[in-house]
Amino acid sequence: MMRRAALLLGLLLAGSAMAGTQVLHRSAAADPPSLDPNLGSGTPAAPILSDLVEGLVTRDRRSRPAPGSASQWSVSDDGLTWTFQLREDLRWSDGEPLDAEDFAWSFRRLLDPATAAPAAGLFLLIENAPAVFRGELPVSALGVQARDTHTLEIRLAHPAPWFVQLLANTQAVPVPRHVIERHGREWTRAGKFVGNGPFTLAERVPQSHLRLVRNPHYHEASEVALDEVWWHPTQDLGASFRRFRAGEIDILLNLPPDQLGWVEQNMPGALHTGPIKATWLLLLNPASEALSDVRVRRALSLAIDREALAFQVLRTGVRPATTLVAPDFADYPPVLAEDHDRPLAQRQALARELLAAAGYGPRRPLSLPVIYDTQEENRQILVAVAAMWRAIGVQAELVNLELSGLLRRVRTGDFVVARSQAFALYDDPHAFLQQFRSTSPTNWMRWTSPDYDALVEQSNRLDDPAERGEQLARAEQLLLANQPLVPIYHYVGKVLVAPRVRGWYNAPLGTTPSRYLSVDPP
Repeated sequence: MMRRAALLLGLLLAGSAMAGTQVLHRSAAADPPSLDPNLGSGTPAAPILSDLVEGLVTRDRRSRPAPGSASQWSVSDDGLTWTFQLREDLRWSDGEPLDAEDFAWSFRRLLDPATAAPAAGLFLLIENAPAVFRGELPVSALGVQARDTHTLEIRLAHPAPWFVQLLANTQAVPVPRHVIERHGREWTRAGKFVGNGPFTLAERVPQSHLRLVRNPHYHEASEVALDEVWWHPTQDLGASFRRFRAGEIDILLNLPPDQLGWVEQNMPGALHTGPIKATWLLLLNPASEALSDVRVRRALSLAIDREALAFQVLRTGVRPATTLVAPDFADYPPVLAEDHDRPLAQRQALARELLAAAGYGPRRPLSLPVIYDTQEENRQILVAVAAMWRAIGVQAELVNLELSGLLRRVRTGDFVVARSQAFALYDDPHAFLQQFRSTSPTNWMRWTSPDYDALVEQSNRLDDPAERGEQLARAEQLLLANQPLVPIYHYVGKVLVAPRVRGWYNAPLGTTPSRYLSVDPP
């Protein structure tokens, strides 16, 4: 059956090339758990969604906020009221009109507790959003209103200098009310899906591919060069790499660590590297009996040799991380994790002391289940981490899950230690730190600290950038002292791009949207 499927896919690829259409083939990290932007954003679906939907604001070729569905916007002097003017004659991919009320309805759906959107926490700064999300107010009380067909008003509870950047993400896109009310949760299926982006969904074969075709109703359809985009999800980096070398994939978003040297020597023009504002980390669940004591959580972090992981295990250019916030943010002072500047032997000795003080040792060893998603890179890291923990008397039981299974357990709090990551959705340290506020739906550890919440929230009321940066740094210092998570490394993008692809650029806040790309004929 698999041979027949591979043969069929090969015939489809050949047919597309013979037809003379511009077809791009891209890899995806995994099969998207959902193509509903309210549910799939922040997962491997995000790059695909950026091809299918568009918010009020988008990003240009330099990753800066640019007009999307809105042609222009303004903000009141107090920074609380944002007014967006929509483009004329906006349409959904099925040809139906798209107006300001569609955006207002979509924001209400995002904050509706019945939707259970993981990204809802990003928008709790909208007026009345916390009470709406807790079910204390109806969704109609949300501070979003269509003033007329082409004018949308969003009222904030406090100023947010990064708000327009946030709106450039797929979490803030409109969703088609007329389709959702007809099909319910099945609206994202091929044949039913309706979006407003440069492409629309034509076909989806789970664990194989998603085929997108150009959306003729997109407001800048004439500027889109590609006729089709095929996304090929796989967590097998080796298999994806072989397909890239065979010419079956044009853009590979990651590659096996042990192949990086070969690529640098043999395909230097294909390799594109650059920093990404993201952090690979482990979540520690303070609600679990084993990790309820902060001394245990601190010990686990101290025992990890991040330099060895980055420079000996991975060797892909990633940067060792003892902090959550990625480097290179303007006006953000350096944050030092306590005792992590000591040599490894001293950190391990301190870790053993902390475990002993918490009641663990040879007579009462600590055993921890660690869940992670299927990928060779993740496995290599966690095998090495398990060895480092054995050096302080901790036994790690590694449990390998499909990505959907990992996400399900993390989001329900059914874990002790879990592999995760944090991405910045806008160019501000707040993008990292807001994810772990007590009220944030992405605070999967359910860690709470009123002091931390106050520092993060109050930072947006400060006008002086240096003062604001120092306030956010104090919040991160508090987070690291309580250790509900263990940063391991800061990401560096390593993408393989075939020579026939035109328009590629490194995007520190995501990946290059397909609408900016073209391909040479075969």
